[in-house]
Amino acid sequence: MLLGAVGCGLLSSDITKVTFDLPTKTYSFDTSQWGLPAGSTPPVPCGGGPTTVQDCCNPPALPGVTKPDCVAHPLVCAGTPMVCTLEQPVTVSQTMNLKNEVPELSSVNSQSLVDISLQNLHYDAVSTLNVDVPPLELFLAPDMVTDPKDARAMKFGTVPAIAKGTSPSGDVVLEPGADALFAGYGHAFGTPFNFIASTTVSVPSGSPTPTGMITVTVTGKVAAKL
Repeated sequence: MLLGAVGCGLLSSDITKVTFDLPTKTYSFDTSQWGLPAGSTPPVPCGGGPTTVQDCCNPPALPGVTKPDCVAHPLVCAGTPMVCTLEQPVTVSQTMNLKNEVPELSSVNSQSLVDISLQNLHYDAVSTLNVDVPPLELFLAPDMVTDPKDARAMKFGTVPAIAKGTSPSGDVVLEPGADALFAGYGHAFGTPFNFIASTTVSVPSGSPTPTGMITVTVTGKVAAKL
């Protein structure tokens, strides 16, 4: 099997080495799914004197004003001047299964990899949003863990902030221990794990409601030994 693999160019002349592309993972979110009202909201001053709102999630009762749903759309008092501000969390989780998704590994009988190192990790983004997206944090977590706040989810890298209406690309900024963290999951390459992307979009009251969507695609290359 290994001789055949060498002939196909999948393995180097050192038959214990293998280099492969990470399965491509795409993270996207559409603001139309947030359930926000269209148009612009009026600025809501907060946190100051008696004429301002003291609690953005519990404003004074006014005719025609509906109490905000801070579970679905968290509000905080922030900015200069301070106004009630939407802090919309966004999290997308993708499962990665190296055994099933990497052709070079699908027919390997061994159940583990060693000396795993990331050669590169790259992102391509396309944004039609009318708001900027803060840095997108990437986490690795065991299968079934999809919340980056779970203690088992570990930060792996960061995609830099993405300006509204742009299509940037570049390298993911890796955490100092990214190689070791990935190696821990890649060692038993037949066991699925999750690749999570998370950020929080801030929209001050008085701003246009967020519209559009963003897609971020992450690719990479890994070297290892069988």
